[in-house]
Amino acid sequence: MNMLVGRKARTWVLGLALLAGVGGGALGEAQAGATDDLMDTTKHPVSVTMAMQADSFFGFNPSIYGTYGLTDNIALAFNFTYWTMINGVGVHDNAPWLETDMGLNFTFLEKRLSVTPMIGFVHGQLLSSRGGFFPNGGGSVNERTTAFEGVVPNIIANYTDDRFEGEFYLGYYKAIRSEGGSGGGGATGCSGLVDTNCLGTSQTGGRGTWDFLHYWVSAGMRVNSMWSLGAHYEHLLTTRDSSAPGAAQDYYRWIGPYVEMKLPGNMAFRFTVGKDLTDNQDFYKLKFTKTF
Repeated sequence: MNMLVGRKARTWVLGLALLAGVGGGALGEAQAGATDDLMDTTKHPVSVTMAMQADSFFGFNPSIYGTYGLTDNIALAFNFTYWTMINGVGVHDNAPWLETDMGLNFTFLEKRLSVTPMIGFVHGQLLSSRGGFFPNGGGSVNERTTAFEGVVPNIIANYTDDRFEGEFYLGYYKAIRSEGGSGGGGATGCSGLVDTNCLGTSQTGGRGTWDFLHYWVSAGMRVNSMWSLGAHYEHLLTTRDSSAPGAAQDYYRWIGPYVEMKLPGNMAFRFTVGKDLTDNQDFYKLKFTKTF
């Protein structure tokens, strides 16, 4: 009897060991498969675009954006923009404005239409301190370098087929940190060179925070596989400026034609030029993209 019980016990132990081995191996394979799937571009197609762009307002502002496929028509989307002409000479000698966005990309109409809502953050001194070298801004360039100074809900939509192309963008730049002191039309409590957060004698306006609305729309026709022509309208304005009552203003309203040249290897150049309707000046912008 004892021998029978012992044999059954050994059988159960051997069976459990085999199950554990098989289960552990399956779990290990599943984990390895999950890791491999994330890097498998046949299941998760990846597209990354490097854009070198400059215009008559922001100066040089390169960006990197792209998608990581989740399903056939949904992808993870990201964008990083370096607003290099929005900078300061304060605490860290240089506070370039950096934007980071994450969201989802949805495609429709056999991928001819793409809609990408994202939420982003900006880092620097522009929104939170009303600082930086900003045209007509009037704030101090010697302000606090601040991470996550503002939030940027935004959406971009693109349409492309064999004959037509179009793009729409809308972004709201909202300050979520207040590092620039209270508004009121001028700096207070400055003591010569001791306090670096003071307005210089050549500057106007005051300290505080502000919010921006930025949107554009473009539409064009593809002449052939290389060339396309179209029109562009773009608007930047402040929706809130705490430096003084009534300080919010339009910064520019651009309208004009563009021409784009597409090249083999997923490269393209686009040049846009026209009038700024806010002050009757010209504007221009150039964008080069390379998609990997």
